[in-house]
Amino acid sequence: MFGTVVLAGAHFAGLPAITGPVALVVAGLGFLAGVPHGAADHVMAARLSGGRSMVGIAAAYAAMAAAAWALLEWGGLPALIVVVALSAVHFGLGELEVCRQLTGWQPGRLIAIAVAVAGCGALVLPLARSGDQLTGVAAAISPGLAPLISGQPLEMTLAGMWLAAAVVAVIAAVWSGHLRVALDIVLVGALGMLAPPLVAFAAWFGGWHALRHCARMLTVEPDCAALVSSGRNRAAVLRLIRLAALPSVAALTTVLALGWITVTASDPTVVVAEILRLLLALTVPHMVVVWWLDRATG
Repeated sequence: MFGTVVLAGAHFAGLPAITGPVALVVAGLGFLAGVPHGAADHVMAARLSGGRSMVGIAAAYAAMAAAAWALLEWGGLPALIVVVALSAVHFGLGELEVCRQLTGWQPGRLIAIAVAVAGCGALVLPLARSGDQLTGVAAAISPGLAPLISGQPLEMTLAGMWLAAAVVAVIAAVWSGHLRVALDIVLVGALGMLAPPLVAFAAWFGGWHALRHCARMLTVEPDCAALVSSGRNRAAVLRLIRLAALPSVAALTTVLALGWITVTASDPTVVVAEILRLLLALTVPHMVVVWWLDRATG
């Protein structure tokens, strides 16, 4: 993700900007890279449910994702707005939880909200900036979405909200001696402001949110956590990869199949839109499992 910030910032120093087709390819790769981070959800859900059948858990997870996809496909703009809003809450709480685990910082409620909102800079700022690639993908997902995100009132509201939260969070983090948290917020904000909007979110999703969630899974999945505690980090990572391998293949295969069936090769915008719609659908059961995990772990 840092490399994306550097490349995007280099444009202001006179280097060539990222072209539209390249931006769409990078975005697609970023979205695909983020798919495996929720692929161990079935294992966590089975443990959280007291050891219920893995087959039943996986079937319920797949059914929830399918229902969410159908709702996004035919439910129109309201359904899309609800899922995007819930995803933003999920991303923000994920940033806050990782922040707590990495630093041990337990900020008060208002500061915690500021950290969560500021941590979503790679989602909020791209929406505030819009851009041709992002509005094109938005229009492919839902015709009413592009005019909404490109409207000036929404753009100003999102930018102002993020800036206020970032200022509060950075000051609180520096004041508390947690410079790493402040640097994370600055980096995420720089990505959201400098990179093409669609690239910014995709790079953050695949190269930041997904990796940090996987790192958290290493500390909460019991067998992985035991390996980490004994200093066998490599074995813990390999175990998590094995747990996530089959669901990852299934999800990626679905993405490719949907792209092959519904999209013409001459229009990469629609390909990225279809991938994003499926990711949003997969996010719904993923959010449920993560919320369940958060409740169980306090």
